Amino acid sequence: MPGHSLFGALYSVLDQRTPLLPKLYRQKKVCEKEGVAFKSKIELAVDTLATFEPLADTTTHVLVDSWFHCHSLRKACRKRGWDLSGELKSNRRLRVVNARGELEWQRLSDYASGLKEVDWQLAQWPSSAEGKPQTVYVHVIRTKVSKLGATLVVIRRYHLAGQPGEIRYWGTTVLAATAQEVLDCLVKRWSIEVFFEDAKDLLGSDHYQLMSAVGVERFWTLIALLSSFLDEERFKMSQGTEGAHHSWGECRNELQRQHRRNLLSWLEQQFREGAEASTLAHFFHL
Repeated sequence: MPGHSLFGALYSVLDQRTPLLPKLYRQKKVCEKEGVAFKSKIELAVDTLATFEPLADTTTHVLVDSWFHCHSLRKACRKRGWDLSGELKSNRRLRVVNARGELEWQRLSDYASGLKEVDWQLAQWPSSAEGKPQTVYVHVIRTKVSKLGATLVVIRRYHLAGQPGEIRYWGTTVLAATAQEVLDCLVKRWSIEVFFEDAKDLLGSDHYQLMSAVGVERFWTLIALLSSFLDEERFKMSQGTEGAHHSWGECRNELQRQHRRNLLSWLEQQFREGAEASTLAHFFHL
């Protein structure tokens, strides 16, 4: 649908992923045409945080990318008593003490470029799937970030002699966390990225050709159900093998192999019972 897109979120507990009901984003001109109030993607995200009810006796930690890491979402999380962590753009400003002992605001990229070798510490970047964690260099500073407030900033690079463009920045409201604790939390975003990427590439969520908002939401519901089914199949395939990881694509391929084998077995049975090829061709509408 021209002028429409979906805002989605994913709830993960003990490696079990559940896609939340998506919200339909409409451009302003589309809202005027349809007679509905315009809501930005940030406002849709805030609405999601305000209405979502997590499992009882759990601690909720919201993970976002740099685009959604803003004051509005921080405020929404604070109201619910939740923490928020996410990537920061390199042009964000943090408060530092300059050489004269005065407080000033400095771009993250400028701050990182001024760090010396002694300012970095070694940490382990957890593996997103199979494989060993990777040793990285991190720098941690507890300060204030412009428009966000008190933040534990974590800066990561793979090599001290690497290019400035390779440096990544994150911020979290868990101010007492260690660098390793923050990294262990941030890597969970990988499963979120993979989920939405697979929903597009394998399940076709960005290939729909629908003419109504209800149709879009129904199509996404089917995708959500299918994703839950594939996650169950991933779990079954991984049972009995410690550390095994299987993707949706691998599960889909295995299911297709099973269906083909079942079809061949059924055809064999039909021929043994005397079925004619023409009869089976008619059955398959050939």
